[in-house]
Amino acid sequence: MLVSMNAQRLYEVVHYFAKNKNKYILVVDISDWMALDDTKKATVKTYYEDFIPVDEIGEVFANRYTFYEFDSQATAVETAGDWFPLSTDLSDMDYFVECYVMNPSGSQPYGNKVPANPG
Repeated sequence: MLVSMNAQRLYEVVHYFAKNKNKYILVVDISDWMALDDTKKATVKTYYEDFIPVDEIGEVFANRYTFYEFDSQATAVETAGDWFPLSTDLSDMDYFVECYVMNPSGSQPYGNKVPANPG
């Protein structure tokens, strides 16, 4: 008999973190960037130097996921919007770095990935 070991997904772990710390969490996912060749990675990282503070650029591009905690939803959403453009604002999706904000209740009040228009 197979017994579930209570596997957790990223969403659940981030929600737990936000809820227990009563913080708003900005999640940055560079999975797509990590799949690029080294030349394109360098080009994309240079592009983000105009948006992400110099002290944070290395943190963002060092690991597949980076998490920032904020005391307010407004600050978390503003930071996400300032650092990472919406997917619809980019002509080359290689430049897209997905991010979203999770609040302590588990809702996601902001995400920069805009679904494609099906029409």
